[in-house]
Amino acid sequence: MSRKAQLLSAVSTLKAKDNKGIPHVGRVALTDKTLYLNVNVKGQGGTIQLIDVNTKREVGVTNLDGNKLNAGRDYIIDGIRVLKGSTASANVKSEVYVATGTLIEALQNAEIRIKQAGNVLVDMPMSDLYNPNAQELFRNISTSPLIVSNQEFEFEIEYPRGVAVSGAADLNIRFEFRAHQAKV
Repeated sequence: MSRKAQLLSAVSTLKAKDNKGIPHVGRVALTDKTLYLNVNVKGQGGTIQLIDVNTKREVGVTNLDGNKLNAGRDYIIDGIRVLKGSTASANVKSEVYVATGTLIEALQNAEIRIKQAGNVLVDMPMSDLYNPNAQELFRNISTSPLIVSNQEFEFEIEYPRGVAVSGAADLNIRFEFRAHQAKV
């Protein structure tokens, strides 16, 4: 499937940005990237920050380093998917992630949000991001949310009030964000 429409959307997003130190599109290199984060959700409930200043890049766990993108590297998200672990392992980096079956109730009814500079960039139910029956496992994001480099951003999951993931067994999930990296 061609991603030319997503690339055009990314370029349009960059052109629409204000010019506070951001270079013109003609000087920006775009690269396809997938940001990912593997998380053990055992016992989680309420609202959980999935990344923070202490998040460290580690192959097999995440390719995010803290809650700021490197200077000069903005990301325009065009698709998101969620995968679940196929084993009850406490080790998120040796897990096998799949898109089969259903999510447990706490996850299926949870919502995720990405926020930056007082703006909510993504606000979606997990059930919209985990659809093993879909032809395309990534949920296309038509608004092309832009995570700006060198500014803190938040990525959180909010579980329904009074509902939590069981603490009896490990459960891992993987978030993948298909994106265009705009590099100065």
